[in-house]
Amino acid sequence: MSDDALLRRLAAADRFLNRFGRHGIVGLSLVGALLVGALDYLTGYEISMSLFYLGPVALATWYGGRRAGIGIALISCFFWYGTQLATGNPYSNSVIPVWNALIRFGFFFITSSLLTALRDGLVRQQQLARTDALTGLYGRRAFEERLEHQLAMAQRRKTPLTLAYVDLDNFKLVNDTLGHAEGDRVLRTTGQVLKKTLRKTDTAARLGGDEFALLLPESDGHGAKRVVENLVDELREAFSANGRAVTCSIGVVSFLEPARSAAEVLAAADALMYEVKRRGRAAIAFRVVGGAFAEADREGGAAKNGA
Repeated sequence: MSDDALLRRLAAADRFLNRFGRHGIVGLSLVGALLVGALDYLTGYEISMSLFYLGPVALATWYGGRRAGIGIALISCFFWYGTQLATGNPYSNSVIPVWNALIRFGFFFITSSLLTALRDGLVRQQQLARTDALTGLYGRRAFEERLEHQLAMAQRRKTPLTLAYVDLDNFKLVNDTLGHAEGDRVLRTTGQVLKKTLRKTDTAARLGGDEFALLLPESDGHGAKRVVENLVDELREAFSANGRAVTCSIGVVSFLEPARSAAEVLAAADALMYEVKRRGRAAIAFRVVGGAFAEADREGGAAKNGA
C-alpha cells in the first residue's frame, strides 16, 4: 500500500471516529477494554493480554482527552486485576497482583500522557498552518478549504455566495518609508477590524502580503454591499485613530447562482479588485453574477472609500 493510500485510509478512519463525539468514543473504549478483559479471562493467566489494553486507552486519549484516557486506563487495570483473581493464578503473595495492576496503570498513564502531548502538538501545528501568524486570520490554504465547503453548501441549498478581495493601496510605500514594523501594524489593524466587523458565519483571510479575502455565505449583492461598506467605514476609523491615511481597493462578486468551482469564484473577485486598482484605487466595485439581476449588475458599481 502506498503512503498516499495509507494516509487517505487513516483520514477516513479519523473522520469516522470523530462522528461519535467524546462521549461516544469513551463508550467504545469502555467496550474495547471489556472485550480485552474477556479475552484475558478466556486465555488464562499464562498468556498476558496487557498490551491489548493499550488500544482502548489510546482511543480514549486521542479522541476523548487525557482525563478520558486515564479513566479507561484505570478501568483496564481493574479488569486485568479481576481476571487474575477469576482465573485463580497462584501468586505467592496476595499483594503481587495489586502491585502488578499498579505497574500496568503507571504504564498506561505514561502512554496516555505522551499521546496527549503528541495530540496537542499536532493541533497547534495545524492551527499555525491554517492561521496567519501576524493577523490571526485564516491563511490561504485554510481559506480555500472554507471556500470549497461553502461553495458546496451554496450548491446544495441554492443560496447566494459572495467573495470580496481586499488590497491595501500603496502598502509597499508604507514599508519603504515608515518601516516594516509600521507595515505590520497596518496589517494587524486590518485583521482586527475584519474579525470585529464580520458575522460569525463569515470568513476572513490574509492571502499573502497586503491582500485579504472575505467569504460571505448566503449574501446577495445588496447584503454584501452593506457588509463591505460598513467594513470600509470601520477600517477608515481604525486607521485614522492611528494617524494613517490608508486606503484599499475592493472587488466584491456575488454569485446568486452557485459557481462551478472555487477557482472561478476566486478569479472573478481577484479580477474585479485589479480592475478597481487600474481605475485609480481607493474604491469598491460590486458585481452580481447569475439570477434575474445579472445583466443589470454585470458591470457593478464603484464607490470611493477613504479608509
